[in-house]
Formats: sequence, C-alpha cells, structure tokens
Amino acid sequence: MIHQQLIATIFALAFVSLGGATVALFLRPRDSARGFWLMVGLWGLLDGFIVWPALLQDPMAPDELRWVLGINLLLQLVYLPTGIVLATRTKALVKGFGWGVLASAIMLGAIDAVFYLRLLN
Repeated sequence: MIHQQLIATIFALAFVSLGGATVALFLRPRDSARGFWLMVGLWGLLDGFIVWPALLQDPMAPDELRWVLGINLLLQLVYLPTGIVLATRTKALVKGFGWGVLASAIMLGAIDAVFYLRLLN
C-alpha cells in the first residue's frame, strides 16, 4: 500500500514539474528562469521515467523500499551541494539550473523522508 502511495506521489510531482516547465518555457522567460524551468522539467521527465515501470510491477517489500529510500536520501548529499554551487554562479542560465536542482531535490528529498519515516513505524 505504501509503495503505491509513494509511486503515485512521485508520479504526480513528475506530472506537475513537466506541466509547469512546459507552460513556463512557453512564456519565454529570461535566462535564469529558463534555466530553472529547464532543470525542473528535466527532473520531472526523469522522475516519470523512473516511476513508470514501478506502476506496472509488483510492490516492493517494505525493507527493500526502505533501502531504496535511504539511498535516495543519501544522494541528497550530492544534489544539494551541486545545486548550491550552480546557483552561486554568475551566468544567469547556470544560476537557474542550480535553483532548479535545489527545488527538485528538496521536493524529492521531502517525499523520500516522509515515506522513509512512515516505513519505520
């Protein structure tokens, strides 16, 4: 049950990310905002590709799912510093990429943390 809720939540985030990025990029934003929305859209696309097969498979066992979520949470140690470094650059497009990485990583990290904690109970 929790596996399906996690997949649905990430799939919804992917859908919202792609939809928001599509609309925002259609409006032709400046470099910083364009970088942000490109990165958010790419993360949404990647998230969708990752969870799509999970919709068609049998649910993971709670221990296995907890392990996957733990790995994802450890990856925050890469995503967040990378986003910070990119967001501090002077080139507007790269700065936007950094903010996009941070926004996407924080959202996914929060989802992973909530479901990881739910699995501990």
